[in-house]
Amino acid sequence: MKCYKARWIITSTGEVLENKAIVVDEGKFVDIIPIEDASKFDEKYVKDLGNAVVTPGFIDLFTQYQYTNLGKTNPYNLKTKIKRIFQTVARKYTFAGVKPDNYSLKWANILSDYFVLDRHEKIQSFKDGLEASIKAGTTCIAQVSKEDKYFEIINRAPIKNYMFFEVFADSSDKSKKKFKELRSKVENYVFHKGENTHIGIMLHSIPGVHKKLWELFSKYCRKHNMLLMTRFAEAQDEIEWLEHGFSDVDLLHKFMGFRKITPYKRTENPVDYLEGLKVLTKKVIAANANYVEEKYLKQLADTGVKFVYQPRYSEEICNKKLDFNTVLKYFGKNFGFSSQSFRKEKDFSLLKLAVECNSDNQLDVVELVKYLTVYPAKILRLDHLTGTVEIGKDADFNVFKLDEGEDYRDLVKKHMPYSTYSKGRKIVKRGDIRFSL
Repeated sequence: MKCYKARWIITSTGEVLENKAIVVDEGKFVDIIPIEDASKFDEKYVKDLGNAVVTPGFIDLFTQYQYTNLGKTNPYNLKTKIKRIFQTVARKYTFAGVKPDNYSLKWANILSDYFVLDRHEKIQSFKDGLEASIKAGTTCIAQVSKEDKYFEIINRAPIKNYMFFEVFADSSDKSKKKFKELRSKVENYVFHKGENTHIGIMLHSIPGVHKKLWELFSKYCRKHNMLLMTRFAEAQDEIEWLEHGFSDVDLLHKFMGFRKITPYKRTENPVDYLEGLKVLTKKVIAANANYVEEKYLKQLADTGVKFVYQPRYSEEICNKKLDFNTVLKYFGKNFGFSSQSFRKEKDFSLLKLAVECNSDNQLDVVELVKYLTVYPAKILRLDHLTGTVEIGKDADFNVFKLDEGEDYRDLVKKHMPYSTYSKGRKIVKRGDIRFSL
């Protein structure tokens, strides 16, 4: 049993505690006591955090750590150099005449850079992103990938995680095949996963998934009470595809080796499109919605769908992002943040990202922290385990050191924690990782 004394504790239950101590035993919060009562414990089990603010661990609602080192790795062997040449030629041929800021071309560039990485480089890229995120105070992630090799890494990680297995399909027959393959994989992983790991399904996007696959996995997720995630109307290419039956997204599919997919119906409203497939439920998580009119955002929110806000990714790749006030208006308490970015120098601090979005101080620091903790915990249905500093929950928490004269409201200036704990285990101290993957 250990006792941690702190000047401030933001619990994410609505309370800010002053001069209290949290008691941790077997990875759980077992008590919160007045700071003077810590003297009842053996000194060696008492940690005085001093003038510090404690928060619950942060939750990143959409990560793709496999892309962390894109743009940093140069080909060093002949095989890789040849692969890169072929990728470059194929991309230039496929996207001839397309503007450089086009969404589909940007993704073709990302995939080209990723495809030429060898297995070791991909794994290192994933580990680097995961470690950087944990250093920034993240103790729970929602990782999106279709590759098995990342499951093994994430399953060993000392933090909570959701592995959303990503799937595409371009025909009815392929949909049935993909469904059977992924269903078998998921059932196998559910049996072998660790207690920190949870499984979900990621149907890539409206134009990247055939009608049949939407139907199969929507029914499967409802039956097995699983979370389903999707990219939702994140690019103009998607909206044009829905309205006209074609767009530049067809070029991206061609580049990836897919056949042309057409909408099962033409519409300007992506919400109606998925509602027609009986997809939208409270167990669905939608990312971005950058190109949805406000009347359709309200319609989407009214279905109970939860939301992932990815402002950096949206600006960089999608050429547009929803205004933070708009997100608050329609998805208040039903959204969380994603730190995903494709800049070479990435910043994985969810706190810094949230503070940047909250530049007009729409939310006070206590409420803002909830969007990094308890609200995304509820979205992932993990709020019985994490998201708040409460007796009985896992001891996932961050410690931010304050300067003289500062109080908990100055948390917004800090961005990186002094230390991070997962289930009571110190996994980061002074910016150094204290575990190996």
